[in-house]
Amino acid sequence: MITGVILNWKRSANVERIVRGWSTTGLITEALVWNNNPSNFLGGIEGATVINGDHDLGLYTRFALACLARNECVLLQDDDLELHSSTIATLFEAWSKEPSRLHGIFGRGPKDDGSYARDYRGNQKVPIVLTRALLAQRAYAGRFFEVLSRFAEIQSDSVPRGNGEDIIFSYLAMRASGALNRIHAVPVSELPAPHAIHARAGHFKHRSALMRACQAWLNEDA
Repeated sequence: MITGVILNWKRSANVERIVRGWSTTGLITEALVWNNNPSNFLGGIEGATVINGDHDLGLYTRFALACLARNECVLLQDDDLELHSSTIATLFEAWSKEPSRLHGIFGRGPKDDGSYARDYRGNQKVPIVLTRALLAQRAYAGRFFEVLSRFAEIQSDSVPRGNGEDIIFSYLAMRASGALNRIHAVPVSELPAPHAIHARAGHFKHRSALMRACQAWLNEDA
């Protein structure tokens, strides 16, 4: 049914909790975990395949791992929230009806001046779905690496490495489907999240530049 994909950096307790929760849903039949932190070895997690990298390969590793999924439907999830079983069921039902779109919970889009970002919540069609939690078809993970070189210059100074991957992924899906992605009003539980990416200097400036480049790419076919 669904393959769950999650990265680890410094929140191993969160990751273990999330993966344990996946096993109770009845929908997530495979769990894949990639640890990007070589100084924090991640031991085995029951029911999951754990890969420990010997150096940090950044946020793109979530898509590399998704390419190895056995299931066509992939859940990409960050380690700062826990999804209720009913939430995963709702997202999976929506994805099953429209698998060409991304289906998530947290949406973003350009502000009136084109900068990042307008915040969207609830049941809406949106340009960007954050990889905090989304369902996507496995094929999009492979396509991500096919288009990545287009944004290499902008992404060369991303902090952490690969920041903005959700923007590229969302615009890739829109190019493929010809439609906006979707977010859904479903419950989540926030988990402790020190070292949050969005609090870092330059975060919004970088994502604004990347979003504008992705929008220009999308408009090429308009």
